[in-house]
Formats: sequence, C-alpha cells, structure tokens
Amino acid sequence: MFGTLTAPTTALAENATFTFLKTVPVAELNQILDQERTDFLKVDEVPLVDQKTGNLVMPKGYTLPAPAKANNAVDLYTVEYDTTIPERNNRRARVSGLLALPQQKDRSHLPLLAYQHGTVYSTYAVPSYAFQASSPAGANHLPESWEDRYMVALYAGNGYAVMAADLVGLGADTNRNPEGYLIKGVSAQANLDLYRDVVRHLANSNMQPTHLFLGGWSQGGLNTTAFLLALEGQGVKVRGAFTASAPNDPLAAMGAFLFHPQKSDTTYFVPLLAQTLLACEAHGGPQGLAMATIEPEFFPGMKSIYERSYGDFKALLSLLEGWRPIEKVRFLKPPLRNPATFAASAYGQCLARNEAYRRDVQTNLRMYYGSIDPIIRPAIGRLAAEYQLAAIGTPDAQSQSKVVAIPVEGGSHRLTFITAAVDAKAWMDRLR
Repeated sequence: MFGTLTAPTTALAENATFTFLKTVPVAELNQILDQERTDFLKVDEVPLVDQKTGNLVMPKGYTLPAPAKANNAVDLYTVEYDTTIPERNNRRARVSGLLALPQQKDRSHLPLLAYQHGTVYSTYAVPSYAFQASSPAGANHLPESWEDRYMVALYAGNGYAVMAADLVGLGADTNRNPEGYLIKGVSAQANLDLYRDVVRHLANSNMQPTHLFLGGWSQGGLNTTAFLLALEGQGVKVRGAFTASAPNDPLAAMGAFLFHPQKSDTTYFVPLLAQTLLACEAHGGPQGLAMATIEPEFFPGMKSIYERSYGDFKALLSLLEGWRPIEKVRFLKPPLRNPATFAASAYGQCLARNEAYRRDVQTNLRMYYGSIDPIIRPAIGRLAAEYQLAAIGTPDAQSQSKVVAIPVEGGSHRLTFITAAVDAKAWMDRLR
C-alpha cells in the first residue's frame, strides 16, 4: 500500500476537477506503440534513418525492443488542480495533468504509475493535451507529445493507472506562471498535489491503488527523483522508480557542455541554457540573473526560447543554426568563463541547488543512461548511483545501494527512453 499519504493533506485538493476526455481503443494504443514509435525515432538527434531506404538503422550495439502490445482500452481524464510554487513564496497556481485508467472488469485495485515528462518546446505538448488534436496555441503539438502517449499506451494499456502532471507554466497554466524548468521544488510540489488529488479521486470512485511507481525521462528524470525524495520525506511508500537520461546534477551537466565540449554534444545546448537560466531567475532569482550571466546580444533570443515567442519550430532551428559556430563558453560574460567563477555565480548556485540525488535513497531506483546520448553524457547518467555507493559504502556494516545505473549500449537520448520504459515495465510487473 502507499503508506501515510493515502488522502489529501491540504485544502488545495478540494478544488481538483477530473473531466472525462475520451476512451482510447486498443487499436489506437497499438498504433502508438508501433508506427508512432518509428516516427518518434526518425527525428532522433543521432541519425537513425537510412537515407536510401528511409528505414530505421540502429546504432552499433543497440537492440530495439519489439513493439509492445496493449491488452485493454484506456479511459482518459484531464485534471485541473491547485498547487503552490515554493520558490515563489508559495504562490498558488492552477495547473493541469492527465489521469489514464485501464478499462477492465475489475479495477478496484490498480498499480499507479506517476510519470514525469521531458523537455517540450510547445507549452501544450504535455500529458493533458497528448490525446487532443488541437490546443490554444494552434500548432500541431501531437508529435512532441508522443512520449506521454507512449507511456499511456504501454502502462495504462496493460493494467496500470497512470497520472502525469503538466507542471507549472505549461498546459492550463500557460501564460500565467513562468515555467519551472529543472527547478526541483516546484516540480515536486506539483506532482505531490496531483498525487494527493488522484488518490482522493480514485477512492471516491471505489478504486484502491495497490502500489505506487514513478518514472521519468530527461528533464522528467530529475523531476522524478525530486518527487521521489519528497515522497520519502513524507513517509509515502514507493514500490519502485525509474529514470531515463536524467540530469540529476544540473551544475555538472551544464558545466560539462560549457567547459568540456565534445563534437557529439546536442544542438539543443542553447535551449537548455536559455530555459534553465530564465527559470532560475523566475524561481528564486535574483532579478537580472540572466543578464548578469550571458552576453547581452544573446538575451533576446534566449528569452524568446524560454517564452516560446520565436514563432514556429523552423524559426527555432534557424536561431540555433545561427549560433552553432559560437564556442559555448562565449555565451557567458567574460568573468564567468571559468568553472570556479561560474559555479559561484547566481546561476551556478541555482543549478547546484537543484540537484536531486544527494540523499540516502530508500526506494529501488533504476537509472538508465545511453552510451551515445548527446544530451546526458554517460558519466552524468551514472552520477547519482555512484554518489549513493560513496555515501553508504562502509567496511563495518553491510549496506547495499538501492540506486542502480543501467547502461544502454548504443543508446541515444530517445533510444534510451524506449529501452528504459520497456525494461522498467517488465521489472514493475514483477513487483505488482
């Protein structure tokens, strides 16, 4: 069972609304798990498409899992609920998310997966809009929402309840609050409040969660561990958790890009810099942090990235292409162009504050990382597990780390997600 937090502990939960969206049939779920998966992989940063045939070609050492199959249809509910933003003096926010429930004869007892999504460049490419053909932004957000669609098809299509928060600044909260990108407090709080509301809603519907599982990819990997530590701090039992390509130490990840660049680094370094930089200023400040960190000529473009005001995706790519020749460290003001002064800056300190692994983790946690991931380097992917070993290792008492780093040979950023989602489900199925 879940432990002590089986009901809401704040008045915020009384305002949550669950609205039935649609039922997704098995055939559509299987299309997501197969054809849409192929489309998703064809736009991987690591080229996976044979230019002559148009077919997928896997990197050396990587084996693509066979397409999974859904065994049941899924009922979808959009959720709007209240949360608070710790980094903004506990400002209240009305945010959104998704609840997916498997259609089966007896769903009085269901395992619950809380999933945290990765980076998105449309504020509506989030769980609550992942099965809606249109959004207030007007652009086609569905290809970018595939990650959420896949997790619903894979897990809810096979007997799990799945909850997924859009998080502050996205979905229903677009244009109301700034996005808390890689800001662990606001992410953990939004997930905690959705969890409480979901448990209350299930209880009112005569459904009892049997076990709580967590999962997340990329940015959602850090959000997953932040959520996990918050749950453990409140005595909530988590049966198991997984991350894929998680940047659990933002300072280490950004410092690697800036001061130790390599040819295989992601072309999306600049958006990562822009989103963390402006999120740090918005969530904890101080005001002017961004302008104090980067050269002024780059500020308008980075602000447009954070606010999604650059136009369509082609405009974003054009902006990034224009900045490609620039040495990464040259985005910073001269005084910050060495690791020591960068780490001591307001931006560096914000990145350091938002690590999400420096505690003795009590939950079995599997952290997958790809050997050719251009966004999360293997050393960053192993960092949390190695920290746990260093923290609890002692010759005087037997102790075993519950955090395990799992390499994905030949795994790019997206391939690591595919492997992690499938492998973690097989593991969680055994724990149900």
